[in-house]
Amino acid sequence: MKIRRDKLDTLFSEFIRKRAIAKVGGCECCLTPKRDILKDNGKVFPAWKQLQASHFWGRGKKATRFDPDNAVGICFHCHIQLTAHPREHSRWFEEHLGQPAFDLLEARACIHDKVDEKALEIYLKSKIEGLGSIPEPPPSIANKTVTEGIGASGSDNLPKQKKKGVK
Repeated sequence: MKIRRDKLDTLFSEFIRKRAIAKVGGCECCLTPKRDILKDNGKVFPAWKQLQASHFWGRGKKATRFDPDNAVGICFHCHIQLTAHPREHSRWFEEHLGQPAFDLLEARACIHDKVDEKALEIYLKSKIEGLGSIPEPPPSIANKTVTEGIGASGSDNLPKQKKKGVK
């Protein structure tokens, strides 16, 4: 059964994707940078709109549907790869969140409470506003094109997250 998307889903998705740009400058999985694109018609296609909000626990789990720990901003390629490989999806989310936070997320997914939609809307709008204008990535990242990087290679291998301190 398909889960209906509503205005809160749209707002939550915007928050998750803007948060990814603010945190890593692009895809949270393969770390491919995204930047605003100036279209031929003069309009700007924002970097955050080049990402997708990916849930670990599906949107059918009401307790975690709008949980910021349950979603990441990732590129189309990584979204397809993680969805197609559930074990890798789970392993990546555990690594991304850390074991204690992942265990808490798993526990929250089992709760069957109703969400206060009005309070959630206010919260998400304030979080998006708190991100402010998203800064441009550093020049070393900004000079790369969207086609550069792991996520655009077309490889069937699941991208690995770069480890801190590893060159």
